[in-house]
Amino acid sequence: MAHREQVDAIDVTVCICTFRRSSVLAAMKSVAKQELPPKTSLRVLVVDNDAVPSALPIVESFRASTSVDIDYRHAPGRNISVARNAALDETTTPWLAFLDDDEYASPDWLAELIAARHGASAIFGPCQALYGNGTPSWIKAGDYHSNRIPDREGPIDTGYTSNVLIDMGFVRRAGLRFDLALGRSGGEDTMFFHSMFRKGGTLKYAREATVYEEVVASRSNLTWIARRRFRAGQVYAKTFHQLDSASYRRASWTAPLKIAACGVMSAATAFRPNRAMWWLMRGTFHIGILTYAMGMSIYQEYAGSA
Repeated sequence: MAHREQVDAIDVTVCICTFRRSSVLAAMKSVAKQELPPKTSLRVLVVDNDAVPSALPIVESFRASTSVDIDYRHAPGRNISVARNAALDETTTPWLAFLDDDEYASPDWLAELIAARHGASAIFGPCQALYGNGTPSWIKAGDYHSNRIPDREGPIDTGYTSNVLIDMGFVRRAGLRFDLALGRSGGEDTMFFHSMFRKGGTLKYAREATVYEEVVASRSNLTWIARRRFRAGQVYAKTFHQLDSASYRRASWTAPLKIAACGVMSAATAFRPNRAMWWLMRGTFHIGILTYAMGMSIYQEYAGSA
């Protein structure tokens, strides 16, 4: 494997931001089981975004059962950007990895990210969704819950925090922070990594650095996915509005045409329901772009989540 090539020492902090999820335990366990390259020093940091330190008993119980260095930070605010910025502030190692509290990592996850770090400001890995037996076929076919960097020409210009290793030296030199205004809508990571790219950062992708998410039933439905795609379009528009005005104008002007085209394609593929739903969700993304351009507030996806 690629990670066997590493010979120099590296210190890494793995941060798990959490909000009222008992699944943070599985996330911590998967990090503790990492098959690390030689000379790798690992620290785990759990940042609790709840108003009360609800994750502390889980962290303390697991810490007593493992030799891995695990720290806890209470960062209340019901705003994921508050938690992520706390992770930036608390990290003293040169490298910081993020893993979500509803994910678990493959045993060689961190080693694969580490192996790809040379010349990179951030390295992303795939987040593979695992669907239950009752999940509608169109959701499985579209795989809307997985995260990966798509194959395309040109450099990677943004990414996500659900599976990433970050060069903290670059973050501090560039003065990067997670946008508090996006902390309840989501999309703060899209803005963060596009800002990194715009400030000269190099973003890479490690295809074998896989993490997994078991998709819960409450997220396996049309309403949830449509809202997520709508919000993604709004955040996409906001990101370019702030950082790339030419791309923002182009996306705003073409959104009505793309919405219409997606509607036509969805109707034309009605005999193939999985494909028709893909076009419908694509159109919903462009509706998000258009509504942002028209002045609508960004949908607060996490404002009421528990």
